[in-house]
Amino acid sequence: MASVLTRMFWRILAIQLVAALQPKELEQWLTSPTGLALSQADAEKVVHASVSALSQCGVGISQLQALKNVMYDHNGMDLDLPTLQLRVLPFAEHHVSPDKVQQLYQALSTGYTISGGLGLPKQQAQTMTLDLAWKRAEPDQLKMLYKVMYGYHGLGFDQKLAQQTAIELATAGSDANAYKAAYSQALSHGSSPADAREAAARAAVAADLDGLVRRYAKDAQPYTAEQFMQYYHANWLSEWTSGPLEKHVSLDGRAYSANQFSRHWSNWHDKYQSSPEAVQLRLAQDGKPYTMKEFQQYYSNTWQEFWAQAPELACKQCAPYAEASLSYLAVAEQAAASRARTPEVVV
Repeated sequence: MASVLTRMFWRILAIQLVAALQPKELEQWLTSPTGLALSQADAEKVVHASVSALSQCGVGISQLQALKNVMYDHNGMDLDLPTLQLRVLPFAEHHVSPDKVQQLYQALSTGYTISGGLGLPKQQAQTMTLDLAWKRAEPDQLKMLYKVMYGYHGLGFDQKLAQQTAIELATAGSDANAYKAAYSQALSHGSSPADAREAAARAAVAADLDGLVRRYAKDAQPYTAEQFMQYYHANWLSEWTSGPLEKHVSLDGRAYSANQFSRHWSNWHDKYQSSPEAVQLRLAQDGKPYTMKEFQQYYSNTWQEFWAQAPELACKQCAPYAEASLSYLAVAEQAAASRARTPEVVV
């Protein structure tokens, strides 16, 4: 009981400490050489159009700066300034991790011999990094998929086919070992290479994280990959990757995907399945928050396209996105866990 009250106290305090992004500080960062180096007129337009959404998404200058540093690094991704200026704010509104952006670029741009990377030319690696980061692909899955297709002990795909297939399946979320096993089995049963690749793709996506991953279909309800395959038949993969990922609410009051749960908990299956499904919210063009079901009711079968572009808010049951809240909640959870391990002394 004490730990529950402690978490509630810190959560309330965290919410009170969240400070909205101020128009002036955003304008200063946008015009600064260390920021986006916009003209004063352009910065004022961006502030007018974006400051409310950024603030509601809990985005601060530090998040914007971290994304800019990774995407503009001349020894790394090295985006040109106009592309950077277009991409940073939407990525921040979607809470794209700068570390994931950096890892994806490294996986796409470096060679196989040095680091197991795909070895794409710079411009192609830049484009694919932006696409994969936006779609929440995982860098380690991308490299593992490429390894089983093109590596020294892989399936013998030519490099271009391996690159294309690894990128496609990393976007979907896939188990590399399941892909290798299913492909080899299909070939041994007389399937053509093309049919074997299709069978392997189905097996790999269905096996990702033990089949616990679900995405929201056109009816705004969550389904597993196998259920997508059964309903959409030949179009299952495009429909699957178009669907938003299901998230569950963890103890810190934030919504996480199954993949994120798997990275933070050793017994993540139980924790993920026992935690509540997050009622995700996004900011529509009228500046108001809506659930997936509300997007679906308004936009019908095109709702996923609008959802994908809309700024991501904290879920309905979640604590707000904000630097202050995150740091205080982390401290609170650590303190509560420590106390839970220490018997209380009744005086």
